[in-house]
Amino acid sequence: MSYTPYGRPGTLTNHVPLYHNLEIILCKPQTEKQLSPAAYFVLHFQPTQSSNASFGLTPAIMSSPALTAGKHTAILNGLTIHYTILAETPDLPPILMHPPPWGIGSDLYIPTFARFASKYTVIIPSARGNDDSERPASPAEMSTRHIVSDLEALREHLGLDRFPAVIGHSAGGVVALGYAIAHPVRVERLILLNSDLLGYKRKDASFFQDVLGYLAADPPTTDAAFRATMLKILPLYFAHPERGGPEALAKLWTRDPSLWAQVAYYSADSASPPGEAAPGDGNAKWKQVDELGNVTAATLVLTGRQDRTTGPEVSERIAAGVKGSKLVLVDECGHFSWGERPDVVWVAVDEFLAEKV
Repeated sequence: MSYTPYGRPGTLTNHVPLYHNLEIILCKPQTEKQLSPAAYFVLHFQPTQSSNASFGLTPAIMSSPALTAGKHTAILNGLTIHYTILAETPDLPPILMHPPPWGIGSDLYIPTFARFASKYTVIIPSARGNDDSERPASPAEMSTRHIVSDLEALREHLGLDRFPAVIGHSAGGVVALGYAIAHPVRVERLILLNSDLLGYKRKDASFFQDVLGYLAADPPTTDAAFRATMLKILPLYFAHPERGGPEALAKLWTRDPSLWAQVAYYSADSASPPGEAAPGDGNAKWKQVDELGNVTAATLVLTGRQDRTTGPEVSERIAAGVKGSKLVLVDECGHFSWGERPDVVWVAVDEFLAEKV
């Protein structure tokens, strides 16, 4: 077992040979006193000290108006899909960040991942049925497979032969992982932040039981009511909600989520009869858990040790199945990992993007 500096001075990285094909990194807090609440969702706007480091990404970009900074639309699989490009200068290496497609939208993720715009062309799509992107004719067409198909159509629209890096958070990680499974030659690097995994049965489903309790007490029937319910639930996503993380995140999340997308997305992926699905039961139409060996991209899997939503057991299973992957488990950290531990999360992501593959 070796200890090497990771992140800021004083942070230790513990490398443990957990699986034959996996490097696991256990990130400990620098001190018992964490960053101030105001810093949680502010630091992600700031470039790291290594911002002038050379890229590890292989160029895969062609000059295209579709890759200029700003808001764009494209017809993908017959639907009008919106996407945002963040880039401070032209012709930077492209990376794609996919938000969760259950209706949360992209407005939370655009300012968060703007920190990469000085070094990369950041592509952030709004999935079908999310934000202003068009809904499919049937809720059954909100499945992860359909959204992965949209992502492949977006790649073709952008004129890229592959994505040098694909990033996904939470259910957005399911999409990113699904894309790397279905189109392995199109992904050079895969970064899964607090990702879920279709087909994996949770050992601990207590988080979902708590959430269902909130929903049963006052079932939302409108997008505004859904937002109000989610704001009540938000502290459950944090290791230390008392430090101000939920309030800081709520300020960035300016748009009502889509209740339609939430119901449609999770129903479309479930293999259970209507009304019988249980969150975390692993009964999914797409058993990603059985196809992890298809991923050929260099892969970083990161989650918080105190993430009750998509915690260590999920990330450990992903990393165990993806050959050569790197697993980072972050102490004192919940589901919005970059908010509670930006000192560890952004350093891990920056270093992974800079590595040669």
